[in-house]
Amino acid sequence: MEDDHDQVAEDFLNQIRVGHLPFGITTKEVTVFFERYGKIEKLFIKRRISRDSSVLLTHPFVFIIFENSDCVDQVMAARPFFIGDCELFVRRCLPRTKKYPYEAFITVEKILLYAVSERNDEILPDDKSIFDYLTLTSGKIKYFERLDNKTVLVQFHDYDPVDICCLSRPHLINNQLVEIEKCSDENQVRLQIEFQKKSQSISTTELSSTQITPEMDCRATYTVSPVPTLSIDDQITQIRLAQSDIANNLERQHEQLVASLSSEWEQTAKERIRLQRLTLDYKQEHERLAKENRKWQKLFSDSLVEKPQVQKEGESKLQEAYRTTTTATEKYNELIKNIR
Repeated sequence: MEDDHDQVAEDFLNQIRVGHLPFGITTKEVTVFFERYGKIEKLFIKRRISRDSSVLLTHPFVFIIFENSDCVDQVMAARPFFIGDCELFVRRCLPRTKKYPYEAFITVEKILLYAVSERNDEILPDDKSIFDYLTLTSGKIKYFERLDNKTVLVQFHDYDPVDICCLSRPHLINNQLVEIEKCSDENQVRLQIEFQKKSQSISTTELSSTQITPEMDCRATYTVSPVPTLSIDDQITQIRLAQSDIANNLERQHEQLVASLSSEWEQTAKERIRLQRLTLDYKQEHERLAKENRKWQKLFSDSLVEKPQVQKEGESKLQEAYRTTTTATEKYNELIKNIR
């Protein structure tokens, strides 16, 4: 069961995730490679597609926890990294929250800035203030566009400034609370803003075309409420906008999950084929070794049977050689005596 509490960003400032590692790399090799950037407190290598799965990843990944966040900044500034033929994919770890449950799994270069207040007259600070604030992330801004008074689209040259913005919440620009989130679908955002503009234009036109008669004005004096009441059309428009937002978010999350599962399934299929080949090679080698083992066992058994017979023949030949040697020695001694 998932935790009901949001993860805290401060707990992730000193953590990175390193992907696309070579197959078979050891914890010691990863430690030696990254400890030059600071003291490593913990390190976790993920080699399987899931905890209970026996399928190994072609390119495992690792979570590294450094002593402080300065080590992470040094690592991100030193990219790219290569181990063998593999280019490592390094990024900061992000917390998972109810508001942004999938943010930690998305890597983009674009962000959206929007006003947190629900007041219609609330607008974002001026472009220069936003630009100066974002330069604090040490990232180069590639594209900047104000989509409307409440939304700004920004694209960096790299994905790391985006993660820094996510870890730096809340954001205050000119003492105004501003929300910053990752933008994974720019076209969807533009369509949503365009729809809102059209809906507001229609509502404004309908209100301006309504004529108030003296009788209506008189009755209205008795029905004025301190809380503004929306018309049915405005309520329908708001419901449609909310429904559209929910549908768009669900569709985007669905696409992200499908893409993630497709990638994992492709890796799983490749690993399955590789393991099947290894299993076939193992069976063939096992059969060959078993056959060779039976052959040596037979030879050993035969040698045990032949050992007593060979020993007996050797003893008889030794005795015969001893007798021959003794006879030759006696003849030699006798010959020496006759010569003297």
